[in-house]
Amino acid sequence: MRRSPSLLIALTALLAGTGTATGATPRPEFFAPTSVWNRPLNTAQRPHPNSAAIVAELLRQKDAYGGPWINIEEYSVPIYRVGKRVPRIRVTAPKGRAHRKGTTFRWSMVPIPAAARAADGTDKHLVIWQPSSDTMWEFWAFRRTGKRSAFARAGARILWASRSPGIVEAPYGATASGLPAAAGVITGRDLRRGRIDHALAIAIPEPLRERLTLPATRTDGWSTNPNAPMEGQRFRLDPRLNVRAMRLNPLVKMIAVAAQRYGVIVRDKSGAVAFYGEDPQALKGNPFRRYIGSRDRKALMATFPWEHLQALPSRQVCCWQNWKWSLPRSARGR
Repeated sequence: MRRSPSLLIALTALLAGTGTATGATPRPEFFAPTSVWNRPLNTAQRPHPNSAAIVAELLRQKDAYGGPWINIEEYSVPIYRVGKRVPRIRVTAPKGRAHRKGTTFRWSMVPIPAAARAADGTDKHLVIWQPSSDTMWEFWAFRRTGKRSAFARAGARILWASRSPGIVEAPYGATASGLPAAAGVITGRDLRRGRIDHALAIAIPEPLRERLTLPATRTDGWSTNPNAPMEGQRFRLDPRLNVRAMRLNPLVKMIAVAAQRYGVIVRDKSGAVAFYGEDPQALKGNPFRRYIGSRDRKALMATFPWEHLQALPSRQVCCWQNWKWSLPRSARGR
């Protein structure tokens, strides 16, 4: 028997733990309005006691790995929004992962458009979002194997996605942290609206080894530096910073406003400190061209006010196994 989806709302409120929002907030594109991704931060919340050292380490990584970046056409996420009539194909997983005792990815037949393809780069992420069934599928290392078949090395099916806390229970999911691949991505919808009404995902080169914090459910961190950010670590821009008065590129300003109001969450390990923009292959045209054009992307992202970031309090835990069965069954993405 499935537990009531109302448990999701209680869980997301608990995990958000950031106070009440001020003013009306538009309905989010993905996950519950009270999820960790969509709930505004409490501006009165104090930073982490070790915030200065954690931010200093983040800035060191930013500079040591060639400067900041935003993944768009490569190492990002194509999100295919599909109707209920899209033909379904079977997606298989490595033997032992798809059918291990007591667990299964339960992908079964997935409504994947014929033209859909994974993102460029070795991660090869792919997300399918079907509003009519309120279901999201996400894949890592996705590839076609035939007209009506495909293969992925890992991933999840997220049921009741519009009420989901935006967390995937370990060992499922397409990212190293267990945070959904679509979460925190700057989408085409965001750019059309001219604002980002959700938290942002970020990848860093050296996450802390064997330690994580909710909303992450596992980690591939490797740094032994105790000040290294954990996967799941949330940052924000200092609430006292007047972002709207800053002379920034419109895209960078949108990112800064979202980072101040909703925060930035460490989602994955990468070769640079990088935000995520929706891979335009699943969109009609590339909406990022309007904001980036021929500008140097690294130089553009360097104008983000990195030095004004603050690390927020977190509950550090060891290893993903601690959270393996911590979510209500109705919240688990499989």
